[in-house]
Amino acid sequence: MKLLLSAIVLSLAAVQANAADLSRYTGDISALGVDAAALPQPAVPELRSYPGSEEAVALAAEAAADPDKFIDEHTPAEVALAFGFVPTRFMVTSQARVDSATTRITVDLSRQRLVLQSAGKTSEFKISSGLMPDHGTPGSGHCFAPDIMQEMHYSSLYNKAPMPHSIFFNGNIAIHATEAEWKLGQPASHGCVRLSAAAAKTVYETVLAAGKANTIICVKGVTPQN
Repeated sequence: MKLLLSAIVLSLAAVQANAADLSRYTGDISALGVDAAALPQPAVPELRSYPGSEEAVALAAEAAADPDKFIDEHTPAEVALAFGFVPTRFMVTSQARVDSATTRITVDLSRQRLVLQSAGKTSEFKISSGLMPDHGTPGSGHCFAPDIMQEMHYSSLYNKAPMPHSIFFNGNIAIHATEAEWKLGQPASHGCVRLSAAAAKTVYETVLAAGKANTIICVKGVTPQN
């Protein structure tokens, strides 16, 4: 038992555990008859930057100069800071928020499908997610709130490639239409979720009508190897 307690104490002291991990550890310790409150607690990680900080101001200035280029080339945390949001803005961790969404978009990487559920109707569309191993679509296992929506976006990162009906949901990751519809059903993008022109328009207009506050985008599965 001493060895077990030592291991748990060391893990709590050395690892910045999340709330779920900490709850599990303290539950295990209590079952052993030990007062969890007497054990060292993991430190709360300090945010490297925050809205209004020197870095955030610099990012905001860069974003103002060319918003499209900034969104394409920066991480979700940097995009959040530039527009005055906390870095965790994009990811939804509240199960209540997920459950209350009236419009739900599920990106299934394994099946290369997008499922749209809204107003009692379910639609399914073929997608092309990010091509492995270097450009896989991130975020599997997590849900996101829709962010910037643009009826027509041009990627400054990829030679001004058109991205009709773009819905950004994880920094520079977006759901949008593609001209390469013959590739749908298999990974082919640089990380975004591609749809046919008709499907992208449907998804975009559905989210627009429902409102971003009532929409959730969840990513699941594992990208297949082509």
